[in-house]
Amino acid sequence: MNNGVNMNVFYRDIDSDYVKSSPLHILFFAEFFPSYTCGVTRRLKEIVQRLVRQGHYIYVITGCKDADAWLEDSDLPRDRITFFILASTNFKNKINSALPFLYPHPAIFSAICQFSPDVVHIVDLTPASTLCGTFAKALNKPIIWSLHTNIDAYLSNYIRLFAVKYAQRVYQFIRVRYLHYSTVNLTVSQDFADFITHRGVPQPIVVWKTGVDSTLFHPAKRSRSMRYRMFGTTTNYTEEEMDRITVFVSVGRISPEKNFEFLSLLLERISCQSFLCIIGDGPYRYTLEPYFSSDRVYFFGYLDGEELANAYASADYFIYASVSETFGQVYLEAMASGTPVVAAKGSQLNELFVSGECGYMWEPGNLDSAEQAIGLAMKDRDNLSIKARQQALKYSWDSATDQINNIYRQAIVEHPAVHLDTTLPFSLAFFSRLFYYCISWFFYTLLAILFIAPFVRVSSPMSITNRTNNKTTHNRTET
Repeated sequence: MNNGVNMNVFYRDIDSDYVKSSPLHILFFAEFFPSYTCGVTRRLKEIVQRLVRQGHYIYVITGCKDADAWLEDSDLPRDRITFFILASTNFKNKINSALPFLYPHPAIFSAICQFSPDVVHIVDLTPASTLCGTFAKALNKPIIWSLHTNIDAYLSNYIRLFAVKYAQRVYQFIRVRYLHYSTVNLTVSQDFADFITHRGVPQPIVVWKTGVDSTLFHPAKRSRSMRYRMFGTTTNYTEEEMDRITVFVSVGRISPEKNFEFLSLLLERISCQSFLCIIGDGPYRYTLEPYFSSDRVYFFGYLDGEELANAYASADYFIYASVSETFGQVYLEAMASGTPVVAAKGSQLNELFVSGECGYMWEPGNLDSAEQAIGLAMKDRDNLSIKARQQALKYSWDSATDQINNIYRQAIVEHPAVHLDTTLPFSLAFFSRLFYYCISWFFYTLLAILFIAPFVRVSSPMSITNRTNNKTTHNRTET
């Protein structure tokens, strides 16, 4: 008797020769893939496409309601990739972020059972992703957990100041408990790997290579028409003036941790013959806009694909003030486009280039240092452009895919097998195991609800009238 549960599906033996030669069944848990525009999504799109073309079967649990639309625009075989879409919301107009938020749901268990994956790849830590990890652990699946976001740094922007240290300790405690479930933990830079190692994340921790589409992001995509569009539709500049003005571009989600306010101060200190185009969006945009002079900046909104590549290449410099990046895909995309980088110094940038070779770095928060970095970059733009492109060509999505493919296969081979019969006592053993991990998940989630959630900074959405009034008042102050 087995109570209707086929344990052989959950605990099938994996032969190492089979693993080396046969297509894998890979389950991704990524609640914002593939619709949300960010560096993590771009990475996953590149990797998933290559895994599918290698013959693997991909199953994605996501909160993106229009996930299937991505397949309609691609040539991927439909029988090789399946989306399991669950109910989600987002924090738009509640906190200054617009990330999809997937509700923890028992259907995640059904999805894992339905697909019966060889390996489960979970992206970042959220209440729903930890529930996925809980179910995968109970079902004895090899788990690869990849960390792309430095939540420790983000908490300082989204938690009330008096509770930041406290919330970070609670989060670190919860993170370590879940990452013990993993066969391998992945990060995207050596700097972040060192950071989480120091905070107790269990080994093995592997740095997952990154890549860039050097055909899409290319200096040849430079376009006068795109350059003019980057000044916005209300600009008073003539085409001749737009050709002469130095154009800086910054690409990313508009949120507090990206430190765009610093760029508003920096823009006031550099030549008036310069202009900033910010590509991206987010609820924080309406808080940020009044900080900038309207004739020196244009908020373009989201761009993707060819248009984004054109924008990178059509700018003179890529500028970025964020110091919270674990890697920063945008740096590589700019470099591949032949656009020199001028950015706040961070350990993740040191892994990409040395200041003065492909661009320049400034000391975080130091306006004098930033102004000096821009001045140096302006003296040597052509040489920096060539070297930036050459450096970016060292990074390949094919190499990153081969690496993760090997990690999956090694994790499957090394994962301890659990041999369970389908008789009643062993079925009860399985349900006892499931109950234990679910109770643990409930406890850790309750811990987060009680000791982190109450201190989240909640913001009320600004009405259109208030946004206009705030901007008008700010402009009057400037004049």
